[in-house]
Amino acid sequence: MKIWIITSWNDNLTLFKFLHKYDHEYIIYYDFLYRPYGDKDFDFISNRVVANIKFLQKSWAEKIILPPSLELYFLCNPKLLWPLTTNILPLFHTYLHNYCFHYSLVGKIWAFWDFSDIQVIQDLLVHQAKSYKLTDHQKNIKKFNYPFSYRTKEVSLRKYYLTSLSYSDFMVNKVIKFDMRYFKDAMVDTIIPLNYWYFNYQNTLSKFFNFKKIRFYKLEKLEESFLGLGLTSDTYSISIYHTWPIDFFTRQKKLVRLLAKGKNIEINYNIV
Repeated sequence: MKIWIITSWNDNLTLFKFLHKYDHEYIIYYDFLYRPYGDKDFDFISNRVVANIKFLQKSWAEKIILPPSLELYFLCNPKLLWPLTTNILPLFHTYLHNYCFHYSLVGKIWAFWDFSDIQVIQDLLVHQAKSYKLTDHQKNIKKFNYPFSYRTKEVSLRKYYLTSLSYSDFMVNKVIKFDMRYFKDAMVDTIIPLNYWYFNYQNTLSKFFNFKKIRFYKLEKLEESFLGLGLTSDTYSISIYHTWPIDFFTRQKKLVRLLAKGKNIEINYNIV
């Protein structure tokens, strides 16, 4: 199966920690020129993504993986991408419903995000919750908040450290903990990252929060969500379209090694 993946930052590094295990024809549009999407106006980014998808139409890909907030946005507004809305892979939607909502302890949800997400995500989460049915256990909890109670916070500082520091750097993880302290004090029961790169910090997040009180579902749950979608293929290949000079990839050795899986990958330069 051909799968498009549209990102602007290091979402690919997170996703291919499990995607490389499964044989599909992956077509990546790495919009590095407009990185990171989270700092831009949401209308600009959504229009940008539509333009990227139209460019990739010639590849006849069958499914599309988008950043979380953009995935939910187009699923909630199907006319904006019609008829390609049916091609959007509900990866984050499945993760949100099957884990974040399904195992919520008292219905207090926390989502953390970038600037562009703030403009739309509150309404999108409310829209998603409308289609969710409480489990029998949740119905029996007297203090359960339904509709869900949301807390939100913009946490954007850490990505600027990543221009010169690694994910494992002490300073980056210190900033992550600093951002998280607000929600630890707020007594939420579930945290939802609205950017896939937060899964690169999952060990830091898991150690910071007590799972019995505040739950964060790790990358393996995102992988289970992907497997639950029932996609099958017997061919593994990678094609990359990017909006930055080719020497950018020479500095992304870990990503390229992960993508290649011992095989050749095709890299193309393009600006839409």
